[in-house]
Amino acid sequence: MNVASQYLPLVAHHEAGHAVAAIVLHRQTFDDDRELPAFSSVSIYPDVGDGECGGVVEGAGFYSAQGFTSKRKPIFEDDMDRCLERDDAIQEIVACLAGPFAESAFEGYLDPRDMAMNASDGNEGSSDYADAKRIYGELRFLMPRRPDWGRIEDCTARLVLDHWSAIEALAAHLLVKHDLQFDEALTIVAPHLPPCQQLRRQSVIRSLLDQPFDVI
Repeated sequence: MNVASQYLPLVAHHEAGHAVAAIVLHRQTFDDDRELPAFSSVSIYPDVGDGECGGVVEGAGFYSAQGFTSKRKPIFEDDMDRCLERDDAIQEIVACLAGPFAESAFEGYLDPRDMAMNASDGNEGSSDYADAKRIYGELRFLMPRRPDWGRIEDCTARLVLDHWSAIEALAAHLLVKHDLQFDEALTIVAPHLPPCQQLRRQSVIRSLLDQPFDVI
């Protein structure tokens, strides 16, 4: 077994973490999985000769990059528009972090604080963390005060742990068939998820907005 193939299960769980988080967060908002799919495909790439392996969830995204700055603040038509953008941003942060957190769980870090520390240590410079931190910075333009970063990490850890059987099932299939379209992934994951009504009671958005805020 070459070095890249040894890391492939870790990559599979990482991408499965992103994908399952996207499905769960999507179901907390929308009723129809197939009319409004959470992503288009999830894939892992074994070693192609350069000693590296990787993966991607294509077509996933709640929040479009705004690139807000103090000189170019967003203009919203109304408060509802702002709230929708805020919720999309929070969901995108959690979906970004879910991959590294799923890696941590796969490596045996099952306490939320330990998961967060391990995920941060191993992925701080990655695109997942860079995207999450950038969007977290933009939250100051979308709401008076941001949810505390530690609370976001805790919610992400709990989402991963609560849906670990779904992540494991999807990762196992990715290790056999390296590319799965959304409908295939949903068929694998759905039996491991609670009903939409229960998922909505566990809403990440509601949980974060009900907690103390960070001071901006």
